[in-house]
Amino acid sequence: MKILDRATAHFEKQEIKRIEVPEWGDDNGNPAIIMCEPFTLADRKALLKYAQDDDMEFLVRLVIMKALDDVGNKIFDLSDKPILMNKVDPSVILRLANEISATPTVEDMSGN
Repeated sequence: MKILDRATAHFEKQEIKRIEVPEWGDDNGNPAIIMCEPFTLADRKALLKYAQDDDMEFLVRLVIMKALDDVGNKIFDLSDKPILMNKVDPSVILRLANEISATPTVEDMSGN
């Protein structure tokens, strides 16, 4: 097996992340659940131009780009950006962006 084959096999093993957001919980106290597919270099490239001008816009656009509901539909779109930038707790946006873009360790992927 070629190294490239092993590299793509490694990437394919990464699971869709499930992120709990207790701050955005429902009326019953259940946390909001946000799903996201693994963060790729193509994602990073698409967002990089925003990181150079405005770190906060980069974070919000990352959340908009990657946040999915439990069936794989995007939760946000660009029309939500002003609200996410001005009317949402920035610490929650920062935590979400960090969790979305985090790369799993070998231990994480092996279940340890």
